[in-house]
Amino acid sequence: MGYNSAMTKAKSIIIASVLAFAALSAAGCNKEEPTLNNYMTFYSMGTTASLFAQLGKEEAEGKSVEEQNELFEILCGDIYATLSAVESSISSSLTTTRIYAFNAAPAGSEVQLDKNSYDILNAAKYVYEFTDGYYNPAVWYSVDLYGFTTRPSGYEAAYDRNKVTEGGVSYLPLPEEKYVTAFKELAEGFGEVTLTEREGNYYAYKPATTVEVDGVSYSIKLDLGGIGKGWAVNKVSEMLKERGYEYGYFSFGTSSITVNNFEGNDDGKYTISFTDPRDESIFEKKTYCSYRINGVNLSTSGDYENYYTIDGTRYCHIIDPTTGSPVQTAIASATVIGGSAAEDDALTTALMAMGKERAVEFVNGNPEYFAGKIVTLLVFEDGAGKIITTDPDGITIKNQSYTLGNTVVDGKIVLN
Repeated sequence: MGYNSAMTKAKSIIIASVLAFAALSAAGCNKEEPTLNNYMTFYSMGTTASLFAQLGKEEAEGKSVEEQNELFEILCGDIYATLSAVESSISSSLTTTRIYAFNAAPAGSEVQLDKNSYDILNAAKYVYEFTDGYYNPAVWYSVDLYGFTTRPSGYEAAYDRNKVTEGGVSYLPLPEEKYVTAFKELAEGFGEVTLTEREGNYYAYKPATTVEVDGVSYSIKLDLGGIGKGWAVNKVSEMLKERGYEYGYFSFGTSSITVNNFEGNDDGKYTISFTDPRDESIFEKKTYCSYRINGVNLSTSGDYENYYTIDGTRYCHIIDPTTGSPVQTAIASATVIGGSAAEDDALTTALMAMGKERAVEFVNGNPEYFAGKIVTLLVFEDGAGKIITTDPDGITIKNQSYTLGNTVVDGKIVLN
């Protein structure tokens, strides 16, 4: 884990105006004058995070460039510490974390947590219940079964398979159905995870639920990586507000972002563009839609960054808890803008698993929760891409082969 000032290109969410503005700021400085530092990259949870941040005009008034740079350096150090603390609490691959301890504990035991893992697991339980289990962090075994986890060092499993190479392409063969079924049933026990606080200490009860395949017993394991990134984004967002950083953004893994104001526009809004999940470009990925937003958190999930294809079927890292296998719901991408970044992270995963009709029913059925938020789904049916959004007036469609698949009447999505 670490941080540095190297620029990186976003994969899932493109904020071109930010990068251009940062470059112009640096180019406009005289070489003999100190340069204002406002961009930094970090590495945590197996991915890159990027920060672009500037103080508000009142906060910056009277401060020299050196003073502002010193404050920015302190900010970056505190962000690094926040990301490190979250990863050190919830990583399922680092053997020193509390979630690793939970995963390794016997079924039916109580495991002590730290404050971060307790709070993040509590948030995960809320979204699990809110989505009727479509977001389920207990699918660790299912994710690992299909080859998408970052394993602890030296970890081996009875269900491991050797890669097959055909026509110069290597891939992992699909798992045996007995494991798919068993791990799906195991994850259904997540609802029995309970959290308690006693005398300033935090604990989680690991359910007694186990499954057995070929004489090997398995107990519940958790993966909080997705919601953990959003949790960290929430913390950074609060930090930026408290310290007067009114302009910029923080992007964690390009899938969970907090967006503040853009100084270069009268309305202070950024144009946020989303990667087209079916664009086959290797370097510069095209985008399929954009919104103009500021002052919000957002998250996006998709089947296009971590996947493989076997016999024409795409298998991605997002597991459908109802099947125990990678999602096959025709939703290629789901985005939630507004509200908590942690909840948005988990909700986009749940929406992918729900499929179009159930996802629309879910959003329409919770008007108070989704008030003021933007939900966007990109659905492929019969080879055609349709965009479903709660904000058809605010969206700009950038791939003209995709069509708008709904209207909004009395605040509810109505499918075409």
